[in-house]
Amino acid sequence: MDHELWPSGLRVLVIDNNSSYLKVMEELLIKCSYKVTIYNNVREAMSFIYGNQQTVDIIICDLFFPTEDSLLILQEVTSKFDIPTIIMSSNGDTSTVMKCITNGASDFLIKPPRIEELKNIWQHVFRKQIFGAEHRKCSNAQQHVDNQLSYRAMGITEEATATLDGEIRGNNGTVTDIRDLRKSRLSWTMQLHRQFIAAVNSLGADIPKKILEIMKVKHLTREQVASHLQIY
Repeated sequence: MDHELWPSGLRVLVIDNNSSYLKVMEELLIKCSYKVTIYNNVREAMSFIYGNQQTVDIIICDLFFPTEDSLLILQEVTSKFDIPTIIMSSNGDTSTVMKCITNGASDFLIKPPRIEELKNIWQHVFRKQIFGAEHRKCSNAQQHVDNQLSYRAMGITEEATATLDGEIRGNNGTVTDIRDLRKSRLSWTMQLHRQFIAAVNSLGADIPKKILEIMKVKHLTREQVASHLQIY
């Protein structure tokens, strides 16, 4: 990909068993200057990913398939390939959204997604690169500084990365209490941020009190949510 033209040329794989809807998605994504591959069969799409994982930047997958469990597919993609995956569905109830986010989805889109939403999907690739880099040894001190600046720009502290692994093991991937993440200030880990995104998406609005109610995280305050909302 030509990084000078980023996000133009973003390589998007779309999976949906509705061929007509696939065509609509393809046209919308092409308008965003993305390179698009479409499949209406999940297993064929998975075979493509196995053979071409280096040519896929992000996946958009419909939640409901007649013969496949999309959550299992989501877990397979995120665990084996570490490719950001967005789930889309006409069913946007809170429990469905949270289940997808907890199982590794980078985002959840209500069908039909708006082109403004599709224009922003590149951010998930960017975030994945940032957090992936943090878990690798920095080649030099300058790279380390650059990574930390990227974290601060997202409102996520360096301290948060040290607690992320234990947090996920202890709560099956869902943050339920922030006491272990909070010292002088709250550390927004990637998982906590995912739950925040899921709550915002399920509401379709940016109301801190409502976001707090949906997230259901102990000791998280309205002020902390409002502050993170401003940054996000």
